[in-house]
Amino acid sequence: MPEEKEDPERPRAVTVIGRLWVIVAVLLLGKALVNLAVWTVLKPDAPSLIRDALANAPKIAFLRPLLSHITAVITAQALWWIFVGIAAFALLRLRPWARVAIQGVCWFLLFYSVAFEILWSAVWPTLPAGSPGALPLGASYRTVALVAAVTVGVAAAAGLIWMILLLRGPRVRAAFGAAGGKELE
Repeated sequence: MPEEKEDPERPRAVTVIGRLWVIVAVLLLGKALVNLAVWTVLKPDAPSLIRDALANAPKIAFLRPLLSHITAVITAQALWWIFVGIAAFALLRLRPWARVAIQGVCWFLLFYSVAFEILWSAVWPTLPAGSPGALPLGASYRTVALVAAVTVGVAAAAGLIWMILLLRGPRVRAAFGAAGGKELE
């Protein structure tokens, strides 16, 4: 009598992480596509828009090239979220490469999150309090807003670290090993 191979049971952590990344990927792909469509419509006015944005922005060296190539940046974002969506779907199907790919996504976004928090913490105090027509905001509000933004960033980083730890756990690794194939690590 031949042995019957059962499909390995997918750990709950994999289900939660996979579904979360599918949702995030779909939402942020949609956002990137809307941004691309809006930018395509606004492209004839791009020189004046970029000039106005740079006039009101802090003096950061990479801001001008970033705004000059915004179509490429938005397209790269859309391609990134397509990749994340495919990897998340494959994670739900217990493909071994997807576990490693989603870990890579988490590591990349963790690095990005920490770098952005550092940049934002350095730039935020130098931003003007408001435009001449806006209500002036006090220093205490700006401090509370900075602390809130850093707190959200720390929470996101903690979530990414938690996902990495779960995906590297023995139960999850065993499920992917049983799903067929060698691990890519």
